[in-house]
Amino acid sequence: MAVFLFYGGLFLQLCGVSSVGLCLFSGISEGDYGRVELVQFVGGTIIFYVGHFLKMKST
Repeated sequence: MAVFLFYGGLFLQLCGVSSVGLCLFSGISEGDYGRVELVQFVGGTIIFYVGHFLKMKST
């Protein structure tokens, strides 16, 4: 069970980091941040921290 929590948490962390990275890249290329980028940024951050929580529960 701990292995699934660890790798599941790691997967969520990677998804969160990639979501925030895409948000930042989109905002830089357009020159402005809109609502979509804000939701993507906040959602990616929440996903990252949920993954971190799950990963820490596995140890």
